Amino acid sequence: MSDRKKPLVIVDYVEAGMGHIVTAQAISDALREKYGEELEIKDNYSLRDSDDPCLPKYERFLVQQVKLHSQLHGYSRFQMMCMHIAGVKNSLRIVHSGYYHKQTTALVEQFRKLDPDMMVFTHYFTLYAGIVYRNKYKPSCKIVLYCPDNNVHGWWDNRVDRLYTNNPLATEDALKNKFPRENICEVFYPTRKAVSESNESPEFYRRKFGIPEDKFAVVIADGVYAKAKTEKVTMALLESDLPLTICPIAGKNEELYNKLMALKDSTKPNITLLPFGFVEDAPQLYGACDLFVTKAGPNAILDSVMMGTPIIVDYYGSPIEKATKKLFIDHKKCGYYIKDAKDIRKKVEELAADGEQMTALRENLKFFDKRINGAHLIADDIAKLLGVEVKEDEGELTSPLNP
Repeated sequence: MSDRKKPLVIVDYVEAGMGHIVTAQAISDALREKYGEELEIKDNYSLRDSDDPCLPKYERFLVQQVKLHSQLHGYSRFQMMCMHIAGVKNSLRIVHSGYYHKQTTALVEQFRKLDPDMMVFTHYFTLYAGIVYRNKYKPSCKIVLYCPDNNVHGWWDNRVDRLYTNNPLATEDALKNKFPRENICEVFYPTRKAVSESNESPEFYRRKFGIPEDKFAVVIADGVYAKAKTEKVTMALLESDLPLTICPIAGKNEELYNKLMALKDSTKPNITLLPFGFVEDAPQLYGACDLFVTKAGPNAILDSVMMGTPIIVDYYGSPIEKATKKLFIDHKKCGYYIKDAKDIRKKVEELAADGEQMTALRENLKFFDKRINGAHLIADDIAKLLGVEVKEDEGELTSPLNP
């Protein structure tokens, strides 16, 4: 056992898309900002930085799975269906303590060496390993989970001390998956600094990214790996006769980026094409544009609406992304769901010519007020779980989920 004087909180990071990472970063930032003197906080890339080669390899496998969800229609649905064949909790244990026993054991051993008093997770695999560690080695270790998705599926282990959800639909899912009601805390969305600190005007960000101020600007992305419809939507918009600026984000897909760059100087006179690779400050690019076309990735959509930019969802490849489309499009009316690239072009042209539609969409986005930071609410609750006196935020707005 450690003789340290301050409780050690491990915030765990996993790349499987960027949503797991940016939400973990938001929570870590809030913990340091509010409780850095009372708690020892460690950011832990448990898979990527492991000395055991099986864990970086496993993270690369997770990345490949995310790409396949975007490339192969129905792939994720098939996986989810398989989860239910033996029961979701049984399949969770069979897969991770059976087929991936080596990876689970390696991760448990890593946690044992760190000897934390609390672990914060945003990914189901590391969460499962954390619970195995707690049950085997340190029952006093608190296990908390922020679910970065807009639903809670069956592979989120319900043996946690706290689950943080970000909307009532996800809370309903958690209850169906037998999370104890007293362990669920519904908070507003954690806001990372890349969003909360990006408070300049759209005109400022247009100048930063070289976007003309006199054209309707559309940013297009479908995840950090750009494996869904970025290219198709870009090519459809290039056919428009209206003055448009088209900003496709190729992310880590270098082949797509090079292909789009080759088209940059041969577009029609009314079109400005500005391809981007991986953009560290992507929320500012969303804020610079009038509209964001994307697949139903929870993190990218949230960043966009927090920056005041309406959306068109063109694809969802999993039940997780279907829940995201349901929340942002059907319930919150942040934009439209349109699958066909040519139909997207028609809607973009319609919106570019109809200021009233755009005004109505932006009005709906006011619910997503980035001055309300759910990460601070999570940090306060974590402090409470560890017996640390909770500090009040001066001037922070009240969450509409927990008034």
